[in-house]
Formats: sequence, C-alpha cells, structure tokens
Amino acid sequence: MVVAQIAYIHLDPAVKAKCDALIAVPLSYGNSANSNFVTASCWADDYKGSLGTAIWHYIDLPFSLDGTPTDGVATASFDVVQAINLCVASLLSSSETQSNRAVNLRYLLHFVGDVHQPLHCSTAVSAAHTDGDAGGNLFYLTGSWGNLHSLWDAGGGYLNDSLSRPLGSSSQTTLSNKVTAIEADYPYTPTVGTIPDPMNWAQEGLGLAQSVSYVGITQNSTPSSAYLSSTQSTTEQRMAQAGHRLADLLTTIFATEPIRLAPLTPIGGKFGFSWSAVSGRTYSVQWKRQFSDPAWNALTNVTASGDTASFTESVAQTQRFYRVVQ
Repeated sequence: MVVAQIAYIHLDPAVKAKCDALIAVPLSYGNSANSNFVTASCWADDYKGSLGTAIWHYIDLPFSLDGTPTDGVATASFDVVQAINLCVASLLSSSETQSNRAVNLRYLLHFVGDVHQPLHCSTAVSAAHTDGDAGGNLFYLTGSWGNLHSLWDAGGGYLNDSLSRPLGSSSQTTLSNKVTAIEADYPYTPTVGTIPDPMNWAQEGLGLAQSVSYVGITQNSTPSSAYLSSTQSTTEQRMAQAGHRLADLLTTIFATEPIRLAPLTPIGGKFGFSWSAVSGRTYSVQWKRQFSDPAWNALTNVTASGDTASFTESVAQTQRFYRVVQ
C-alpha cells in the first residue's frame, strides 16, 4: 500500500481516471478491502491461494554463501519478472478484455512492490541448502522475526505500523505520514516513455541480498540494532524506487497524448512519416484510398525501439491516406 500510494500521488488526472476505472471493474474475487487503487495493491496476496499464483510473487536468483555450487536451484515455471511482463502486455493490448486488464492492473500494483524486496529476488545457496533457502524463509532467526524473509517483509521494523483495510482515518493518516517521510528523503523525478525490463529490478534486489541482507547476520541469531537499521534504510529506498517506477510505468502505459505524425523528407522516391512513441510499444500503420472509404486497411506494424518511430514506403500510388494506431 505504501508503494501504491507513492505511485498514485504522481499520476496525472487522466492516468488516475483510467486506473480507477479498471480498479472499479467487478471481479469474481474481490471485496471492500481491496476496492481502491491503494488497497487493491494487496489483492494479489489476498487471493494467491485461491488462484494458485503464489510462485508469481518472487524469482529465485541464486547466489552462494559458502562456495557451494548454485546449479542445484531449479528453474521455476513462472516468476515475478514474467508476471510483470504479462501484466504490462495485457494493459498495453487494445484487444484484451476489460476484465483481464483489471486483474492485471491489480497484479502489477502488487508485483512491482514485491520485486523491490531483495528476498523476493534471491535464494541463498549453502552446504545446508544446496537448492537455496527459499528467499530467506529457511534462514531461521531467534526472537520475534522467525526467519530472514519475514524480517525483510517487515522492513526490519520499518513497516510495523498497523494498517487496516478498508483504510479508516487512522490507517490513512499512518499511511500518509509514512509516504510523506519517504518522499522527503527520496524526491520523485519522472522518467516516462520507456517500458522497463523488470529483470533489471530483480538483479538490483539480488545485489542487495548479497551486499546487505545476508551481511552481518547469522542463522539462529537475533538481529543486531545495526542490522535492523540497515534493513530499514534499504527498505525505505526500495519502496521509494518501487513507487516512482510504478508511477512512471503506469504513466507510460496509459499516456493520453495523441500520436502526432510528422512528414519525412522524400528520399529515393520513398514517402514516409515519423511520430513520438513509447519504446517497446507496437503501432499499426493503416491506410485508405479515399478518406470517405468506410474501413481502414492494415499495412504493417512498427515496434518502437526508442522515443520515436517511423514508416516509409515506395510511392506506387497517386493518392493514399495514412493513420497510426497505438
């Protein structure tokens, strides 16, 4: 909910409206506890048992604690990186049903948060756990934490404040205060227009697991105050990154700026035009002979590799109208 709240405050009104409309779509699974953008970020956890999607929440990128080979870690059939890519593809698709897009938006709100938790992106291999420690779930601790994964899910105490759902006034105040503090420490700088590769986010998490999560702590011990402080500061930074990246991603997906075509200088008898684009998005170039013709004809698809895209063809007709559909 912290990540979702950070993202939501950085969406412009048009993008908020599109997200809110999808969150409002009735689903087979859903209730008042996850009925708005912020509380819907918990939906994927609420129903992961019913929907059989528990393995969608993490990716086990292995590393060794003691030199034990990591080839004993099995490759999962699905993971959080694939899940994020699936959600983005659904939200970008003009042929996807509204119900599927609504489900995938809820998943996306949650999984962007999950992939920024280092122990959702790693599994530590050792002589005791040649197939990995399940993201710290098998790295047991004494005291109230139980295991390393639980400690990091709670941010080492950073997320111990109770938030009830639906959000009442007290919970909303607690949430807002937390978000305000994070935003003060990590101001938002928009970076929109490109669909990111979530594997890069997961690799960041793996790096933090190696350099922070498993440093200064041993199995069956009580975490030191210094370790908890390090966990809390890392958690704050990762939640800020997750919220800002989620805002950028949703803005890129739901951007309402119209496509503006610009003519290219004819070269070698070829006609063409360019337009501002979103990297990774596919655009359909269509044509008509007469503007009054009832239907447009599909000509080709262009997948943008940067912030502009273009189309050219030989001039083989006396008249043709073009349009680009994203």
